[in-house]
Amino acid sequence: MIMEKAFSQTSEKISNYAIDTFKPEDSILKEVKDRSAKLNIPLIQVNNMDGLHLELLIRISKAKKIVEVGTLAGYSGICIARGIQNDGILHTIELEQKHADAAKESFQKAGVSHLIKQHVGPGIEMLKSIEKEGPFDAIFIDADKVSYPKYLTWAEDNLKVGGLIIGDNTFAWGNIYKENIEDPELNTKVIALREFNSRLANSSKFRSTILPTGEGLTVAIKVS
Repeated sequence: MIMEKAFSQTSEKISNYAIDTFKPEDSILKEVKDRSAKLNIPLIQVNNMDGLHLELLIRISKAKKIVEVGTLAGYSGICIARGIQNDGILHTIELEQKHADAAKESFQKAGVSHLIKQHVGPGIEMLKSIEKEGPFDAIFIDADKVSYPKYLTWAEDNLKVGGLIIGDNTFAWGNIYKENIEDPELNTKVIALREFNSRLANSSKFRSTILPTGEGLTVAIKVS
């Protein structure tokens, strides 16, 4: 009997090894988290390794026009901006003014403000307002999970061929495979995330995968 290799590693020791070896979080990113805690901003930003994944994906793809849905306090935005390497623009969208203000300070401290244009308001509304700036090279989605399918529809129409879609939390906190979840709010989010993954997996316009990070990171490239 042939044993298939495991898709992912869930060992805490392996996670610690990766963090200790690749050192994904510097003092600037750590300060963003520390300041977020003091401001009572939820600490729901990408984890440190996924921040590094974002930077590398942007570098590898040579993306120059990028959209982020869900700024929070700017942690992931800094990672994306570092991937741009001083030659491009990140349009980052945030619903809460308090979070956007914190992100503005984060971008200034990180020295990447010149690479970032902030937009404050509902995600779909803000996305429509920047369509004229497209087509875009990449979009990172890390906002309200129920709206992931709507954000995907926008991305399908506004990404160039060769552009990336990156979606965070796509394992749905370990619930992505579960049916009929008792908590109705969680169930609604899981259904939306499952639709997001399924549409990308089955679309002839995209080649996609899900990276087995702790939260699940769906990555797709537009091929037609």
